[in-house]
Amino acid sequence: MTDSPDRSKATDRLALGAEPRPLGLPKPSGASPTLASPSLARLNDMVVATLGAVQRDWLRGLYHARPTGDGSGDLVDRAAERTDHMELRRQINIEAVLQRALRILPDTVEEGTPDPDWSARFFNAVADISDAEFSRLWARLLVMEVRRPGTVPLNTLHQLPGLSKDGLRLFTRFAAFAINNFVIRLSQEFFDGKDVTGDQILLLEEYGLVRTNRDLNRVFQSQRTDRFSTNLLYADKALRITNPDQKKQLNLPCYRLTEAGSTLSRALFDEGEIRADTDYIVEIVRTLQRQGFQTAQADILERTDEQVVSKHSPFCDIAVLRR
Repeated sequence: MTDSPDRSKATDRLALGAEPRPLGLPKPSGASPTLASPSLARLNDMVVATLGAVQRDWLRGLYHARPTGDGSGDLVDRAAERTDHMELRRQINIEAVLQRALRILPDTVEEGTPDPDWSARFFNAVADISDAEFSRLWARLLVMEVRRPGTVPLNTLHQLPGLSKDGLRLFTRFAAFAINNFVIRLSQEFFDGKDVTGDQILLLEEYGLVRTNRDLNRVFQSQRTDRFSTNLLYADKALRITNPDQKKQLNLPCYRLTEAGSTLSRALFDEGEIRADTDYIVEIVRTLQRQGFQTAQADILERTDEQVVSKHSPFCDIAVLRR
C-alpha cells in the first residue's frame, strides 16, 4: 500500500532540514501534555471550545511531531467533525437567544412586514454569540423588530458584533445620558466623574456609535403658540422646558448617537440597564437656567413609542443653585 500524496508531502517536510519544532513551550520532563505551558493549555481550551476535540487531537499530534495527529481521522473526517461541532455550538447560541426572546415578547405588534434579509443576517450574527450579556441584548433587538418591523436598522447588526464587552459597558455608561438620539454636551469634568473620559467618548466614535463633532447642536422650537414650551424625554423622566417668550429657541450642544448607537441605547433601556441619572438632570437644569428657561419634571409611566408618552405623573417645577 502506498502513502497518500498529502501524507507523503508531510513526511518529506519532516525529513528535510532541522528537527520539527513543537507548538508552545518545550514540554517539561515527566509532565502531562496539558501542563506543557500556559500558552499551550490556553490554546487547547480555545480550540476545544470553538472547533471541537478532533481539532485538539490533531493539534496534539503536531505538538508531538506526528503530522497525522493522534489517529483521529484524515483531513476529511476532521473537517466533518469540526463542522458538526461548530454548527452544534451555533445552534445552541441561536436557541439561547430565541428562548430569551420568548420570555419578553409583547402581547401586540404594529403593522409592518418583517424583512427576510434582516432575519437571515440577524440569525447568522447571533449564531456566533455565546456570551450571556450579549445574548440578552440580541434577544431584545429581535423583540423590538418583531414588535415593529424596521425598528432595528441593518447597520446595527453589523456594528454590534464588533463591540467588546468592555466597549458595551462603556457605551452603557455613556448611553445613561441619552435623550432620544443625543447626549447634552456638558463639561468633560462632569463625564470624567461618571467614568467616561474624553478618550473613551472618542473610542465610542470609532465603534460607530457616537458622533463627537464640536459644532453639533440640537435646536428646539416651541410646541405651543402662546409661550415657548418643549419636552425632553430622558430615560423614565420627562422634562418640560418653558419660557414666556414664544419666539425663543432652545439650543443645546450635544454628542449625537448614530443610528446604531440610538438603537442600542433603546435596547439597553428596555433591558433595564439604563436609568435616569439625577446628577445629569441637575446639570441640564443649570444649563437651561443660564439660557433663561424654567424646567419641570414628571415620571414617565407609559410610552406609546420612543417619542410619545401616553401616561405620566404630574409635573413639578425644579430649580437648582447656579454655580
